[in-house]
Amino acid sequence: MKNRELLCYFAGKTGSAVGKFSNAQLDDIQEIRLRINRPAAVCTEGKILYITENGQLTYNSKSAIIVCEQDLRRTFEAVCQYSVHSFQKEISQGFITVKGGHRVGFCGTAVVRNGTVENVKNINSMNFRIAREVIGCSEKLFESCFSGGLCSILIAGIPSSGKTTVLRDLTRILGERFKVSAIDERGEIAALWNGIPQNDIGINTDVFDGYGKADGISAAVRVMSPQVIVCDEIGLAADLSALREAASCGVYAAATVHAADISDLLRRFTKDGLDCFDKIAFLSGMGKISSIVKTRSERFEKE
Repeated sequence: MKNRELLCYFAGKTGSAVGKFSNAQLDDIQEIRLRINRPAAVCTEGKILYITENGQLTYNSKSAIIVCEQDLRRTFEAVCQYSVHSFQKEISQGFITVKGGHRVGFCGTAVVRNGTVENVKNINSMNFRIAREVIGCSEKLFESCFSGGLCSILIAGIPSSGKTTVLRDLTRILGERFKVSAIDERGEIAALWNGIPQNDIGINTDVFDGYGKADGISAAVRVMSPQVIVCDEIGLAADLSALREAASCGVYAAATVHAADISDLLRRFTKDGLDCFDKIAFLSGMGKISSIVKTRSERFEKE
């Protein structure tokens, strides 16, 4: 089971406790959080629960195991494959993707040079985000937006509305039919581990892992001649500029952005800034489309 692979990284009493999780528990858990000298916890469906010594979950933090410094240090070393110096780039970014596509974030004391974080020392907290593919969750979106052929689409929604999960599945569908380049800046789409995608992203998808979006988009157009470029969480003017440049070369785009509705979106971007997209799909939940808006008109219009 893909989710059980994650448990091999945990050490000591914490490792013993999470090793007793049932498969049903792991299916529900979204995050496992460790903090030095504080109760081990999980997040599931917006709730915080605590881990007992026998692997049960409780609302009572006083019944939970306490994460000791040694266990957290050993867990961090395991995540770094016992070669911390080999993961300096990932450590400076605050997360490491492990086998199975799970993402381990951590915090501690930043080592800053010339305004840039070069390292993080004295790790005091770790967050294991359990990766989940929801195969098929983008099928309705694909049918609604691509029935007439390729187009450029922006997937918008509030945090936790499923944007990245839907984009990942859409990448899978597009990657079975077209040449796709995924600009996977944070490892959220393909979740490469030792260069191998841990998620199903389609047989024709090439992955630019760790590239900044603007640089990755430009590189993809130059070297891989994609029909579609996929990227998660656009936010900078440079991102849109790179997508517009790609569009001028005949390359379509699929991307996500944080925005609740059109008004929210236009507070962040101008209408002209969004002209590299043909349609904007707003999500109200996992794969649930609240509205699709066409951008190629004098005013944004709902389909």
